[in-house]
Amino acid sequence: MLVAAGGVAAYLVTLHPAGARSAALPTRVVSDQTVGLIVQDTQPRSAAQLVQLLGSHASPEFSLVSLAEQQSGSGQWTADLMAGNSYIFIFLPNGDCLGAAGRAGRAGRARLVLQRCDLAANQRWRRVGPGTLAQGHSFYAYANVADRSCLTAGSQLPGKVWGADLSACRSAQPDQLVAFWWATG
Repeated sequence: MLVAAGGVAAYLVTLHPAGARSAALPTRVVSDQTVGLIVQDTQPRSAAQLVQLLGSHASPEFSLVSLAEQQSGSGQWTADLMAGNSYIFIFLPNGDCLGAAGRAGRAGRARLVLQRCDLAANQRWRRVGPGTLAQGHSFYAYANVADRSCLTAGSQLPGKVWGADLSACRSAQPDQLVAFWWATG
């Protein structure tokens, strides 16, 4: 019995060093606010316009924000700042959390999803890089804690909808800079 316990301990020390173990993420909410998650669409051949992250079934997407909505729109998310300096984004219409899911091997890429909230690393977001001030709002890139990729506004789809993706974080890219619009809390 003693030899078996020593073998397990040796295995854990050699293959799983202390620094590699993931620490439990804090579950205490420091502050929360209701917000719109807004990105400036700056695609070629279009005037700069705002798009808001919304949920469509289990797949989030960005939707065009009209000029009237820019002034009097309502936030569709709560942005909960957690102890440990990460955010949880909860979609108000259905109570699901924004997260990263399904990494298919090393070459695969996680996809952006709405899922039942469980406060895990795949539902945590951290600000990365410097912020940018535009139209009186601070824009930041948000990286998923588990996947380390950034929330990104994709290309325009049919209608007034843009894709929502996870992609490698790139310094100060407009399609990855998100502002909390219509913040209340």
